[in-house]
Amino acid sequence: MFIPTIYIENIKSEYKSTEISDKKLHHLKNVLRIRDEDKINISNGQGCIFYGNFINNCVKINNSKIYERQNNLKIFVPYLRDKSRFRFLIEKLTELNVNEIHIGMTENAQNTNYNKSKILDWTISALEQSGSAYLPELFFPDNLNFSVFSTCLDISGEKLNNNREKLNNFAIGPEGGWTDEELSKFQRKINISEFSLRTETAAITAVSLTM
Repeated sequence: MFIPTIYIENIKSEYKSTEISDKKLHHLKNVLRIRDEDKINISNGQGCIFYGNFINNCVKINNSKIYERQNNLKIFVPYLRDKSRFRFLIEKLTELNVNEIHIGMTENAQNTNYNKSKILDWTISALEQSGSAYLPELFFPDNLNFSVFSTCLDISGEKLNNNREKLNNFAIGPEGGWTDEELSKFQRKINISEFSLRTETAAITAVSLTM
């Protein structure tokens, strides 16, 4: 049975009940058709899931559980011009419980004007859809930090040998590829496919291989 999950950031472990925002309430009642006494989960995005029941437009909390983060992945991804594909990428990285998502420009990335709060909304939507206990931390650096991300994915790199420790931090290139100057700044280049992959395909595949 599907049990809806909603995200409430500042909920505390000692809470016995909590109110729901009008926006979330509208979605629960008019889209998900939730009714009084139905089960509902609350995620604080920091590892805790609260289990309760929907009663009089509030959630009566019965118990909670803290979940350990399954990985410590940090990933750099470039902006994508296609909004639907970029949203898909961010949502899937959230569902896969990536710890940190760094989003920025590279030499061949498309210059876009995405609203940062909108990107956060995408991660919240993915958390609620998947029922995850964790929301990724979002970072918006002006430039790629090669000291943090010393490994990149590139078709010219060495074939991945299933050593998961080597993919804790890595950078995904833009659809136009890395420039020679950018490639020279990485300490290690990894190849996960003999074919050129779309940015979102490469990111999701690489993250999946670490799980």
